[in-house]
Amino acid sequence: MSQMMGEDLDLTRSFAALRRGAWLLLLLAALAGTGTYFLFREQTPLYRADTMILSAGSQTGNQRVNDTLVSAPPLPPGAIKGALNSQNVQGVVRDRLAEIPDLTPAGRALLAADLDKAIATGKGATLTITGQSDLYGNGTFILSALHQNPRVAARLANLAGDALLDWDTQRGLVKVTAATDVLRLQLSDVERRLEQTGTSDRLPSNLRQTLLTQRSDRLDALNRLLALEKAVVGSLTIVAPAAVPSRPIAPKPLRNAILVGAFVFALLAAGVMIRASLNRRVGSDRDLKELGLRLMGEIPRLRLPRGGRSLLVALRLGRYSDSVGFLSAGIRNALPQGVDGGAPVVMVTSLFSGDGKSSMTASIADSRAASGERVLLIDADLRRPSQMSLWQMAAHAAEWVNLPGADPLPGEEARDLLGALQQPARAQARRLRENLHLISPRPASHDPGFLSSVAFRNAAAQWRGSYDLILVDCPPALAVADPLMLAPYMDGVLLILAADRATMGGVQRLLDALVLANANVLGVALNKVNPRERVTRYGYGYTQRPSMPLYHSPESKELKF
Repeated sequence: MSQMMGEDLDLTRSFAALRRGAWLLLLLAALAGTGTYFLFREQTPLYRADTMILSAGSQTGNQRVNDTLVSAPPLPPGAIKGALNSQNVQGVVRDRLAEIPDLTPAGRALLAADLDKAIATGKGATLTITGQSDLYGNGTFILSALHQNPRVAARLANLAGDALLDWDTQRGLVKVTAATDVLRLQLSDVERRLEQTGTSDRLPSNLRQTLLTQRSDRLDALNRLLALEKAVVGSLTIVAPAAVPSRPIAPKPLRNAILVGAFVFALLAAGVMIRASLNRRVGSDRDLKELGLRLMGEIPRLRLPRGGRSLLVALRLGRYSDSVGFLSAGIRNALPQGVDGGAPVVMVTSLFSGDGKSSMTASIADSRAASGERVLLIDADLRRPSQMSLWQMAAHAAEWVNLPGADPLPGEEARDLLGALQQPARAQARRLRENLHLISPRPASHDPGFLSSVAFRNAAAQWRGSYDLILVDCPPALAVADPLMLAPYMDGVLLILAADRATMGGVQRLLDALVLANANVLGVALNKVNPRERVTRYGYGYTQRPSMPLYHSPESKELKF
């Protein structure tokens, strides 16, 4: 199971993807945080006033006091929170809202509706209490009131504290009041019976004497209970009344902005890492080994000045030239030895347009020609030919030369790819430089024509003997059928992939199509590699270090091709 997870999740690739997109994630997080800051800054401030309430047991340290006072029974855990949201507390506060002069009639009505809702649902937002008592009723509670006006918040907290203490005191009066009511009933009954016996100057009868005694006892007990009502105390005490708060508790725009920004960054970073792990892209030799492909070379990203130099001039300089030379040597070593009929024919294709396939083909051809080899460069992309634009003036001003076996009459020359394949005896090519010839199609049109694999095979067999290498620049292999039709007649196929662009599944489909076409896949050249993210560097980074830079332009930028 752990092995399967390791294959599905690639943390190294995830962190690399996170590092590449960190600036964008930070920008999005900063935008989210900024929006949150301005959103909360416009909200009305909210103030909180706190009242500290102490809950104590029924016994004091003085026995005489304990015998004199009547204490309410200890509050069980959670009872005080339920009492706060009851009619006995919030209802009293609602009825006393008129005592708060800072409240407008509209504000008073709105606050009364909030208190009524708390009574109905048992959950309130205006008045809350935190804290917990133990089994003996001892504990400390903080009663809080929230309002947009700090003076109103303080007044609400104190009103709620007074109402809560009144409710607590009433708990202790329950039994005393019940006993008083019973004694009043008994005394009323004794009075009624005395009235029935009548009055007499003679000595009272035994019944009357008994009733008089009972009345006296009941009056004494009632007087004691009436006095005891004044000695009843609750278990709650206000320790610190609420003061007018000086700072609002909400909103906190800076804190909220930081939290939202951090959350957005974490969420986006997690998404980037998961996507990079599950949607793996080809960016290293390790990825290619999993696909059974050989890494032929890594070509770094190319930066060009905005003006003054053509693409091919830049391709011949610095580490890019070293990388192309390394790749060119790798192609030579990977090709089968002793190709019958002369020069090997190598097709260069890619998975997507924009991977740099055409510029790579031109660079390889230029590198091999510079080493003294005779190279024929064929632009076989009938829909989007690009070799002419890559070579610029070198192509447009080039001299026309006859291809091997051709001797056309003036005016009958075949100077485009389809014409050269159909009539090899009339075929001509452009001489780009010494030992380097180019055959290109006509400019792209709505009907680019059809590339015959049989005609190509016959023409290539005729041209092989006069060159050391024939390079064929083909369109992306899965875009049109031409590369797959020509692949069986090639001595080798070189795949050009932009680093970290193609998915593993896409490259596998390309490889399967080439294998079905019986193509000899030489390997892969990774283009547009970021040197800072590569440990294995194929063919670049080892150049002469001049004392002064050969060329520098502050206007240089990365070239997209």
